Amino acid sequence: MSWGIAIVALVAAGLALLDLLRLRTGRAVPDVALGWLAGTGWLAAVAPPVRFALGIPLGRVTLAVLLVAPIAVWTAVAASRRRRGAPPSPPRSGGEGRDEGVRGKGEHAVPRWLPRPLWLFAPMAGYVLVVTVAVLLHGSNMPTQTDDGVRIRAFAPILAYGDAWEPAARAVFAQAGPLVTFVPAVAWIVTGTVDHFHVNYAILTELVALLALVVGLASARGAPERGWVGAFAVLSVPLFVYHCTSTYSDAVLAMRVAGGVLLALEYARTRDRSDLARALLLVGIAALVKREGELVAAAPAGVLLAQIAWERWRERRAVPWASVALLLAPGLLAAVGKIAALGLAGAFPMLGFVAQQAAVAAGTGGGAARPVGMEAQTAALFVDQALFRSGNQGMLWWILAGVLAVRGRAILRGALAWPLLAVAGLLAEVAVNSIFIIPQFTLDQGTVNRALLVAGVPAALWVGAALVEAVRAEAAAGAPADAARASPGKLRGRRRASGGTR
Repeated sequence: MSWGIAIVALVAAGLALLDLLRLRTGRAVPDVALGWLAGTGWLAAVAPPVRFALGIPLGRVTLAVLLVAPIAVWTAVAASRRRRGAPPSPPRSGGEGRDEGVRGKGEHAVPRWLPRPLWLFAPMAGYVLVVTVAVLLHGSNMPTQTDDGVRIRAFAPILAYGDAWEPAARAVFAQAGPLVTFVPAVAWIVTGTVDHFHVNYAILTELVALLALVVGLASARGAPERGWVGAFAVLSVPLFVYHCTSTYSDAVLAMRVAGGVLLALEYARTRDRSDLARALLLVGIAALVKREGELVAAAPAGVLLAQIAWERWRERRAVPWASVALLLAPGLLAAVGKIAALGLAGAFPMLGFVAQQAAVAAGTGGGAARPVGMEAQTAALFVDQALFRSGNQGMLWWILAGVLAVRGRAILRGALAWPLLAVAGLLAEVAVNSIFIIPQFTLDQGTVNRALLVAGVPAALWVGAALVEAVRAEAAAGAPADAARASPGKLRGRRRASGGTR
């Protein structure tokens, strides 16, 4: 019950924020999913500067103000529009595709929720539903201790609940990240009771939100096949499904990045600036998960910014600075709080760790240079094993390689090229980190498989989109051939049956 209160409050704040930004899709299911993602991102972005920069304890009153603020502003703006007699502002757009399911234009004129043919997609939809229910049941009953039985993964939210921010506790906050720290503590602060299972519930809610966004957005735009294939592909990654039932944050980071890549795929298809803005917003919020969040989010963010620059140069259009601000705002707000809490050096521990490891490898860190040659080669073998010879990632990377081998030329010339670069950037980032920056955790098999989730989950979404596009291309290529083979008598019969004339 208390977690339900947290969900309602965060979704309401997120929906108000999306409406103010004109980023609502106009359909209930994807909007509620985006509301959760935006509402939790809002709290994670504003809580650190309020608590650490302004020094205001995050009690019930402060939390209520933070969650009600977007709703109050939205209410005031809506009332002002009504007084002026102005119509409600439509969702921001500017591409040719736009939100076809909302506007009744293009190939998705009518929203459609059942995939076709049903005999083919019903097993996929059934698999998605069964696995989701199983994950929810299993994850809601998993304890919150780590596998070594010592540390409690709810530690950072407990610190937020108790407002116990001694220097050592602030280091825990920097490692966990604002989103993982504050979101599970919402219901604890409201009710005054700590329930460790809220950490599990937060991850499970992330999963439901991602799946609802994947399936709901495609279905609302009249292409449920794309949504069910994407959800099926995501839930076919065994290690991801497992970590949705654990309380590690790797699955949360993977889902946040995957949400941004999903909207990047939508933007590549629709050319709607609303989808671009949504993608940038979700990628910016992904930077608030774990200490690795800033570096992980940098890969898809860099690709999106490069895509914007290329398109604006080619089309001689202005840069959409408002959309770019949606990428930067969450990280900048959280950075203000982290710097106030830990100072400039301690606010970004991952950057400091990377610099330290580089100095050790170069022999400038106060000791002898580390012999990285053999160590890096061995780590590379373990990364290769995690990608292609381990069941943790399933057959994902083999299927991705097969899709590129068969459809490479069409993909590079089509709409999927930029999102593929985002997936490639994430994979390269994980590989460099696992082989050169922190090879010791790869050699002892401590993190390499979990680290690959931030590339694997977006890759699964991309593979699903590529397969659906390939099937559509084959069907479109076969249609003219079928028409050409039809006899003149059959064609005349079709014209009479449809009431057509010559």
